[in-house]
Amino acid sequence: MKRGVNAWIYPSAFKIEDIFHHSKNIGYDGVELNLDEEMLKLSRKERRRIREMADSFGLELPSLCTGLFWKYNLASPDESVRRKGVELIKRGCEFAADINASVFLVVPAVATPEVSYKDMWSLSRKGILESAKTAEEYGVIIGVENVWNKFLYSPLEFRSFIEEINHPNVKVYFDVGNVFFLGFPEQWIKYLAELIICVHVKDFQSSTRQFKPLFEGNIPWQRVMKALSEIKYEGFLTVEVKPYPGHPLKAAMDSKTALDILLNMV
Repeated sequence: MKRGVNAWIYPSAFKIEDIFHHSKNIGYDGVELNLDEEMLKLSRKERRRIREMADSFGLELPSLCTGLFWKYNLASPDESVRRKGVELIKRGCEFAADINASVFLVVPAVATPEVSYKDMWSLSRKGILESAKTAEEYGVIIGVENVWNKFLYSPLEFRSFIEEINHPNVKVYFDVGNVFFLGFPEQWIKYLAELIICVHVKDFQSSTRQFKPLFEGNIPWQRVMKALSEIKYEGFLTVEVKPYPGHPLKAAMDSKTALDILLNMV
């Protein structure tokens, strides 16, 4: 397994070059960038420069993340919003290919009172399946992430959803921290097994229901790492936490140390 870091761990004022520079110095193997509205405006030439910059630092860009699916909900009651969500997947896959990232993270749907659960399932499945052809063309995997969206809240349901889509370019982006309040992450890992293409790591404190830096919450990391080892997961463990308010690099530094400890558990 490799050590990854999501760019959200740094202050928002950091430029991509700053993120790469500090990530390399701290000792990460790869960086997960976050696609936003401004980045979508970048030309393909500018995107390829990002890839070249990462190469110059000796960093991989294994995956591309985004928070835009909360805005462009694939199961929105508004068809125009759903279409924007599908277009976002397609453009995200193109962007990922241009920076040589093999996975584009997708939030499958966000529950709303207006759309029944059955319809949400159908709409999300339809949008992702439509986009899968584009993902295949670009050689990118759509990584469907488990998030706090009131949808796919059990490992059996999550696996069933992916299997129903039944496309080789649609897999699971598993977030250990997001799943902890729902159940036992090691059980999810063993059940989703070969479908898992990427892993987000952060901790979770049950008493306050808050995300925490690694080892500052209640997640049983020994059991999590054992489960990942048992399914022979060899990809990135990508830390997804916020920067500390008192220092721009300390969260990234602490998280790298925590990843070293995690990998020594295997």
